[in-house]
Amino acid sequence: MKKLNFKQRIIFVLLSGIPYGIVLMLLNYFFDLYTIKSVLYQTLFFTILFGIGFPFVMEKLAPKMLSKVKNPEMEEDENIIYEDGANLFSGTWVAVGGKLFLTNKRLIFNPHKYNFQKEETSINLGDITEVIKRKTSRIMDNGLRIVTKDNEKYDLVLNDRDEWFKQLEK
Repeated sequence: MKKLNFKQRIIFVLLSGIPYGIVLMLLNYFFDLYTIKSVLYQTLFFTILFGIGFPFVMEKLAPKMLSKVKNPEMEEDENIIYEDGANLFSGTWVAVGGKLFLTNKRLIFNPHKYNFQKEETSINLGDITEVIKRKTSRIMDNGLRIVTKDNEKYDLVLNDRDEWFKQLEK
């Protein structure tokens, strides 16, 4: 798993801590559940826990989760060219974690066992019409959109987007 740089960690801290603090303040406003001091302490604790702790834990857990993703079943003359961890968005907000495989014939996404989606997603390379670099949440340069002949769109979040882009352009 790719480690976040300092700027990415700060953005993650802000994007996780600030909304949490806003929700607590709204709860306080409507239901008078918390004191302002309590809201500030909880926001600070949450921001530190999730902004610093979550990326650290994921760096430790992701390799273990990905090692358990099964390799796709392939044809006799099909070979894996490149593989790495990825998330595939199904719908607007639901990201499915797993592993992406590029073979000489297909692009294959296998979800890990901790997802609701258990089915493999397979795209024939000949059906791909466009590969577009994207930003995740308009911030992180780690997304790709795959567009097929049928105008199906597959949005992916990848550890090394530029390498995947280069491999798919071949």
